Amino acid sequence: TCKSYGAQSFGAKSMVNSISQLPSTSSYNNYNQSTPAAATIQKVSFSSESSEKPGIFGWVQEKFTQREKDKQAVKLVDQINLMANSPSYTLKMFADEVDEQLSSWKTKIPGMGSSSEIQAAKESQVVVKEMVTQLGGDISAGDLGKLERKQKLKLSIACEKPLDDINRVLDLFRQMEIMHRILRYRKENGLPLPTDQAGLNMAMQQDGMKVMTNQEKKELRKAFGN
Repeated sequence: TCKSYGAQSFGAKSMVNSISQLPSTSSYNNYNQSTPAAATIQKVSFSSESSEKPGIFGWVQEKFTQREKDKQAVKLVDQINLMANSPSYTLKMFADEVDEQLSSWKTKIPGMGSSSEIQAAKESQVVVKEMVTQLGGDISAGDLGKLERKQKLKLSIACEKPLDDINRVLDLFRQMEIMHRILRYRKENGLPLPTDQAGLNMAMQQDGMKVMTNQEKKELRKAFGN
């Protein structure tokens, strides 16, 4: 059974969620949900009933949750600045995103380490680490896009994951690289960088098609039947 790789760090999930903001792609959300890039922002919460819990326990939960939300918002801004100032988006940078998710506060709370989100991140980490081992951390999304089936099968065998899972991780890496291009474009043209999810969505709408290659645009139109 193929497993979904929807769990990435807060910044990564915010960015890939913004990929669905491409102009004139009304059906893109449905298409996007079939890939790892369909991961939406997972808002930090313990329980929908936490606000109803009386006493010190409920108060501590609320304080902890808000503190983590604030930390994640800061991490998103930090990642945006890092990507905007990086000449290229490499596999090592992507691997760091996955590692960040697994070292986050959720893995340190009893009972959360086995959640589906954490397990998905662990599965993704296995694939990404093997990619770094075989291909090197400096490889780009463009280079990975040229991988032949034989090379993908070698990765699949080494990390003991189905070929579909390899392709899912490659898809997410590719979409993160597109977001990197958008942020670089804005920085190089003196445009303000996004500071939150809404800003990322706006950047994708305004600049997404400007940075995509003709082949990427062709594939996008084909996916939407345009």
